[in-house]
Amino acid sequence: KDTTRSVRWLSGGQRQLVAVARAMGRRPRLLVLDEPTASLGVKESAQVEELIMNLREQGTTILLACHDIDQMFRLADRIVVLRQGRILADLRPADTHPDDVVALLSGQTIDSTARRQLTRLHGLTDRLVSADPGSSLSLILSALGAALSTERLCIHLVSDRSLFCAASLGFTPGELGPWDRLPFGPGGGPVGLAAADERPVIADNVRAGPAWRSFRDLAKTVNVASSWSVPVLGPGGLSGVITVFRTQHGAPQRDELDLVTVYAGYAASAIERDRLLDQVTTRNRVLETIREMLETLAGPVQAGEGLSLAVQSLRRGLQAEEVALITQPAGQQAAWRAYAGPDGTDPASAARSLREMAADALSSAHPDGVARQLRGSRRHRARAVGFMAVGGPTVLLASWRRVPPTKEETALMEDAANSLRLALEREEAAHAHQEAAALRRSRELQRGFLSRLSHELRTPLTAIRGYASSLLQPDVTWDRDSQQRFLDRIAAESARLGRLVDDLLDFSAIESGIMRLQRDWCDIRLVIEAAIACLPPEHAKAVTLDCDAALPVVWADHDRMEQVFVNLLNNAFGHNPPGTRVQVSAEAGPAEVVISVQDDGLGMPPELAAAPFEPARRPRASTGAGLGLSIAKGIVQAHGGMLEPAALSKGTCFSVYLPVEGEALEARQADRRPAT
Repeated sequence: KDTTRSVRWLSGGQRQLVAVARAMGRRPRLLVLDEPTASLGVKESAQVEELIMNLREQGTTILLACHDIDQMFRLADRIVVLRQGRILADLRPADTHPDDVVALLSGQTIDSTARRQLTRLHGLTDRLVSADPGSSLSLILSALGAALSTERLCIHLVSDRSLFCAASLGFTPGELGPWDRLPFGPGGGPVGLAAADERPVIADNVRAGPAWRSFRDLAKTVNVASSWSVPVLGPGGLSGVITVFRTQHGAPQRDELDLVTVYAGYAASAIERDRLLDQVTTRNRVLETIREMLETLAGPVQAGEGLSLAVQSLRRGLQAEEVALITQPAGQQAAWRAYAGPDGTDPASAARSLREMAADALSSAHPDGVARQLRGSRRHRARAVGFMAVGGPTVLLASWRRVPPTKEETALMEDAANSLRLALEREEAAHAHQEAAALRRSRELQRGFLSRLSHELRTPLTAIRGYASSLLQPDVTWDRDSQQRFLDRIAAESARLGRLVDDLLDFSAIESGIMRLQRDWCDIRLVIEAAIACLPPEHAKAVTLDCDAALPVVWADHDRMEQVFVNLLNNAFGHNPPGTRVQVSAEAGPAEVVISVQDDGLGMPPELAAAPFEPARRPRASTGAGLGLSIAKGIVQAHGGMLEPAALSKGTCFSVYLPVEGEALEARQADRRPAT
């Protein structure tokens, strides 16, 4: 603290600091320091080291002689070891361990085997952290082979009281074929013995020992003279067995056997990690499958399509080859409600073995919702879950080709069967609701139709009764013109009443499916001309007819087809203002005739466009019972054809598709438009 004091009165440590400061204050190009911190305390030593590092950063070369190994590795870029006046080593701190320097200084031989093994284990740990689950065992075998300086190893894992070869090193594919799957005990050779006793099995001579008695031919094939098998013990007990192969006779050294045990611990950790990861993956897959199924079955998709989508999701979740949902109605053949397989969702593509197992499952299934293995599923590992559904006993069937299902997958099948049962009940409830709604609507339509029909029938009857009673009045004398006018009205209203009754009878015949047709070869042009002739003269003049010259004759009922076109023409004129024009065109298709009736009027009202063939949709302002379009459609369908409206920006158009030979149309393109 007192800078005026003489140096000789300072302590040894303080004198050392003054000497170092004096040397550094001159900023030399080369600074030689001999034990600069030998007599300094911790705080002063840290100050000197900081000064040395600052001077080095300024470009000064520093030669430091010391025996403080830690300080040497903190400060030096290069280490030269001198012993008895000779240079023993020129080292880089980054590539050197402090123990090596200590050994050189003391004159001992450097043995870095343990350190190399430790470094290798650290590297293996780092690689296992970032390795894929499937490659962990291969990495461990590779590191163990490098540590033992051996080229051939293998590891067997435990599965259902047997051992299967999960990874190998130094063997060609198939070379260890007899060792692919081994039993516990002597039948499994050294691997089976090590697994059964959970102790290392050392075979210093494979030809003389009992461990290789069943596999001596394999020993000759792969050129094995000795082996040692070490069990892999994990948290749950035996996980597997590591086997080391040597081409020379003899037992391993103690440190080699300990080294295999250390790597076996790494293998046990990797196996446990992979097992936990598989469990988590399986549970996630199960939960995702259940979520997909519930969203599908409870969503807006139709029941039939929803079942198919749900079964496809279930197949992915189970990782199964095929999945099917089959119902056995009473007294009927089995119905495949849904199917998913490698070739799609068509039940016809199901494997023959699955069909046989399905029949067996339906005949012997217990409707308790429990998954059971089928007796006939030796090649195809199969499980069946039976339950009672609305349509009859139902079975959810799944098959696997190579591996049997896990406990999680079996539980998933049972949960899926319960969800599908609820979906089938929901489907049946939806059908019942639709039928009830249709019945209510039918009753409403019937009440409305009967109410409208009674009104329409009452109108001409009232007129007939009024005119007739007027003519029968005894105290009134009518002139001839008045009588004729009354009689004409009575005749007109009687004709109207007759048409209403005829329409009602035709509609009833169509609804009952008892309409009779008198078929013959008809010229459609003549049929349309006859229908036009039935119109009032002012309406007939407003009709334009355009027929294809090559129009074929059709097998149909002339009178009924004439009734169709009369109804269509009356509909065109009856719902449009005066002056409306109508165009009728007919053209020939590949196997049908297309006739279009188009007007340039106001178009169909919205309430009629929604369902043009329902009688109750007819506006109240119209005359008649509103059965014309319904009757026309029924007559066309009875001929195997179709009557459809077309959307137009102006006016209305109805198209009749009539087969030439009188057979039902098999298909019709969705984008077909009627000719105009």
